[in-house]
Amino acid sequence: MKMTGMLALAVLLAACTHQDSEHYRPTFTNAAGNKRIIVFGAPSLAYFETTDLVIKYLNDHLDSATVRTVACTSVEDYEDKLRRGYFDFTVINGLQLLSATQHGYVVVGRIADDYRAVIFANRDSAILSVDDCRGRTIALTANRVLAGSVMPLVWLHDQGVDVDRLRKSYTPSYESVLLDVCLGKAALGAVWSTSYFNFQRKRPDLASRLEVKWTTPSMASSAILFRKDVNPRLVNRIAGLLFRLNSDEAGRQALERVGIGSFVAADSSSYTPLKRFLRKYDSLIH
Repeated sequence: MKMTGMLALAVLLAACTHQDSEHYRPTFTNAAGNKRIIVFGAPSLAYFETTDLVIKYLNDHLDSATVRTVACTSVEDYEDKLRRGYFDFTVINGLQLLSATQHGYVVVGRIADDYRAVIFANRDSAILSVDDCRGRTIALTANRVLAGSVMPLVWLHDQGVDVDRLRKSYTPSYESVLLDVCLGKAALGAVWSTSYFNFQRKRPDLASRLEVKWTTPSMASSAILFRKDVNPRLVNRIAGLLFRLNSDEAGRQALERVGIGSFVAADSSSYTPLKRFLRKYDSLIH
């Protein structure tokens, strides 16, 4: 069954705000026409909006299953569902990725594009160099989120900023970071570069108040994760469709909506550098 517009948003919000049973595992529920429901986990409503064409593409090409998106209201909500195996598959990076592999998920692919964070400022904040960051408020996406806090804080530390003396304002989502800097609640913010450019495209009026100051070095991009008990044939089918999205016009439009070029096959070895990077973060940032 396809849900559209405000009804979809209301249902998805309800799905993430009710008190889920501790043992609830929503995979492989029978749907109309004997199709199985496969739950895709989105970290926020913004991700629901940007991935809707990808999910539509999958559903248009799947015969035995229907993908349903569950969009979460906060990073904490998303992480809780990952720990409990709520999602059948998702796309994520950073500490959440490593944690998920310890809670029954496996890496089958990744976004091919480089993964970077952008550090941006309100144009009225008078931040011209990293020296101007000292003692200022920086908006971040929860503690230990890769592009939302880890990468930018390590980069600022490497430029000589005492990040322990920054005033860190942690928010529920990338959208909140962008809006807080737009409204002057924080002088600086940091988000995944793709989220920033999607915001520019969707809200040019607000984005005009912002200015990218620095871009971090790249890392392996977000991984496609499936829960281990999902049927291997279905995993291969969905992963294959994702890997071939850039081969036809509908798929390319779906990728453009997300703001990426393609998905490629990968496994957990792709994220060995990530483990080293997180150890560096833990040794530097307190």
